Amino acid sequence: MKVLLLALALQIAVPEPGVPYQTPEDRLDVRLDALQTATPEEATPLVDEILALWAISGSDTIDLLMDRGETAMAADNAGIAARMFNHVTQLQPDYAEGWLRSAQVAFAQEDWSYALEALNRALQLEPRRFDAYYLLGSTLERAEQPEAALEAYQEALTIYPAYELAGRNAARIRARLSGRSL
Repeated sequence: MKVLLLALALQIAVPEPGVPYQTPEDRLDVRLDALQTATPEEATPLVDEILALWAISGSDTIDLLMDRGETAMAADNAGIAARMFNHVTQLQPDYAEGWLRSAQVAFAQEDWSYALEALNRALQLEPRRFDAYYLLGSTLERAEQPEAALEAYQEALTIYPAYELAGRNAARIRARLSGRSL
């Protein structure tokens, strides 16, 4: 994963000949705009680049903590992952990626309250985080709030219309809710 992020970051840092330089924020805006009309096949590389842009912390310390947290998550060691991501949010509280990762650990531990708090913070910092809206929908579903979960999935789909997981979950909830009497 780190190699992919580095490769994408290098693509971002070195503009093609004759193409004006774009800041990572400019490139993010362009990619998110393109995501609006992308087919699922076109969306895949856009999503990869968007996620890589969001992962840029600008700090070697934060990158190290994020790597350690992700390694701990992959090893199913939620306690260490939570500590690493907590350090990230303490050291760089304006880094949405740290809050999103903290929310993922909380979700895995079924700590709905903290997951919702961390997701809300991530979305305050970067309201275009379709992945945060997806996790918010999943969290709200697990907390047995289907109407709110549906809204979160729909927000994810507003940003990333070809987001298949969000689309399937939204359709499943709509079908379930349509069976209820109002």
